[in-house]
Amino acid sequence: MSNYRKIFYLLVILALIMGCASGGKTQKKAEMQPSGTIHLEEWEFMAILEGDFGHGTLAYNNKIYKFKLKGMGALGYGVQKLSGVGHVYHLNNIFDFPGSYSEARAGLTVAKGMGALYIRNDKGVVIELRTHAEGVALSVGVSGITIEME
Repeated sequence: MSNYRKIFYLLVILALIMGCASGGKTQKKAEMQPSGTIHLEEWEFMAILEGDFGHGTLAYNNKIYKFKLKGMGALGYGVQKLSGVGHVYHLNNIFDFPGSYSEARAGLTVAKGMGALYIRNDKGVVIELRTHAEGVALSVGVSGITIEME
């Protein structure tokens, strides 16, 4: 079995484990109503340590809010551009949106890829994204993203 195939299977197993570990703490998706929609673009640079920067928009209460993001993490290698669209849940006040979000991740991007991202901040706001990535990157680990309003 090639090394790429072994890495792929390892990442799939890690993603399944991480997904199952967080499943019991949230409501079923069908029961949750999104508070808003989100779009973001982010660049990730990884060489064991990871750095992220990007920007995005949040549609909430019939208004569009612009934000920027930056982040740090560990255990990755490569460069990728990440675009995502999705929903924000449990947002009752726009002032609860900015702040620090954490994520556990496992991913592999070669040229182009698709995935999902699920992050949560300390105020209970959840961002769930469908992502499209371009570049070459392997990431396994934990990272944090800080969102600031523009």
